[in-house]
Amino acid sequence: MEEHASNRWTDYSLVCIIRRIVKEIPTVIAAGLIAAMLTVAYLQVFYKPQYTASTTVAVGMKNASYTSVFSNLSSTSEMAGTFTKLFDSTMFSTISKEKLGVEKLNGELEAFVVPQTNLMTMRVTADNPTDAFKTLRFLLDNYSAVSDYVFQNVVLRELDPPSVPKSPSNPLQLRTAIERAFIIGAAAMALALIASILLADRVQTTSAARHKIDAKLYCTIHHETKNKTLRTKLKKTTKGLLITNTTASFNFSEEVAKLASRVSHAVRRDKKNVILVTSVAENEGKSTVAANLAISLAQKGGTVLLIDADMHKPSQYKLLGAEVKTELADMIRGKCGLETEYIEKYGVNAMFSSAAQNDAAELISSGAMRSMMKELSAATDYTIIDSPPMAMFSDAEMLADIADLSLLVVRQDCVSAGRINDAVDMLNQSKAHLLGCVFNDVRVTPIIGSRAGYGYGYGYGYGYGYGYGYGRGYGGYGYGERNAKGGRSSRRHTEEANGRKEN
Repeated sequence: MEEHASNRWTDYSLVCIIRRIVKEIPTVIAAGLIAAMLTVAYLQVFYKPQYTASTTVAVGMKNASYTSVFSNLSSTSEMAGTFTKLFDSTMFSTISKEKLGVEKLNGELEAFVVPQTNLMTMRVTADNPTDAFKTLRFLLDNYSAVSDYVFQNVVLRELDPPSVPKSPSNPLQLRTAIERAFIIGAAAMALALIASILLADRVQTTSAARHKIDAKLYCTIHHETKNKTLRTKLKKTTKGLLITNTTASFNFSEEVAKLASRVSHAVRRDKKNVILVTSVAENEGKSTVAANLAISLAQKGGTVLLIDADMHKPSQYKLLGAEVKTELADMIRGKCGLETEYIEKYGVNAMFSSAAQNDAAELISSGAMRSMMKELSAATDYTIIDSPPMAMFSDAEMLADIADLSLLVVRQDCVSAGRINDAVDMLNQSKAHLLGCVFNDVRVTPIIGSRAGYGYGYGYGYGYGYGYGYGRGYGGYGYGERNAKGGRSSRRHTEEANGRKEN
């Protein structure tokens, strides 16, 4: 595998990032809820209520008129700061020890001047309401004992006598704390997800496909929506996404036709006609690509044979809506002769599998399989083989030694570039010549990623709703490659496709 340059901004797709975030919304919500619960637990354990007793006093001077006091507001402001310092001094500590028998007054004093007046507000905050009231009352009753050392002739007149506070001055705002913790937790998880997406080595754009993958970008097939009407969405139809569907967009059909033209050219050039279609992982759309490639080649007038060699989770009979009369496995075992089923609707001959085979690898590697493929390829213009995913089974590697050409289907934002390149290396070491990668299910933003004349938007999905092997997963673990979400394939451009120059 070749070394590649670091990621570029063109390697990232906004659509992929948003899709991943939306997909992980439960995780984001869970992170917010966990943060909220931890906040509640923390507050319940460490929250300490505080109580504040307050009073307002008028600062005056002995033997002075109110007029002269109001004219000297600066001295009142100075007194407020001085009283705060006096409270923490040893003077009050000594007095409190003598009169109350305590080493230190409980609470914290805060004094400030009401602007443009000689009024001063004094507040004492303590851990319980009684201490707050007693401390403030003690200060008011004994201020003269210490103030004479600093301010002479100072008189404090109580305008608003203090009282015992009935409720905490720092009430626990539990709802506000929970809301803030949830938002912070959810936002942190969302940022972590975005960071993981940016650091992941997945292929999200055609630019990334070109410089991250050690193989030619052979064709790009954009996302095609299957259920385009409310009726089909409510029915949740399980039909495959084929170019012959009446709802398939023109652009989707043209992209498949372009792929077919390039494959046809490669077959004529190399004079070899057995094409393997595979992928690294499941759910990348290889079966859909293989079926549409076979149909498009048949529309061009060629004799096409489609073989479903994925005998772990066969799906072609479901995609084409065919009834399986003879199993591929039985033909390889010699239980019956070679029989192909002609699907008149698509003009394609097919050899289907419908049941999972425990000895699939042995069947693929058998001499009977090689003899059968040699005989079948001689009787057709194109033989398309749908194989299992390379990362899950060795069947694809064995089929690559039987086939002449190969295509690797790479779904957007599905598998890391490292795993894709490992698969590329395996295919390059096989007999089959790797034509390149089919970049599949590509979603683009309407502005950034749109192309001139590309009006169908997003579209090529895989959630057909059914899993390979009647709902069973690979190895019986509940995987299920789903069919693509959508698409109709229009026949209205068939004549144009038949007459189109091959690329």
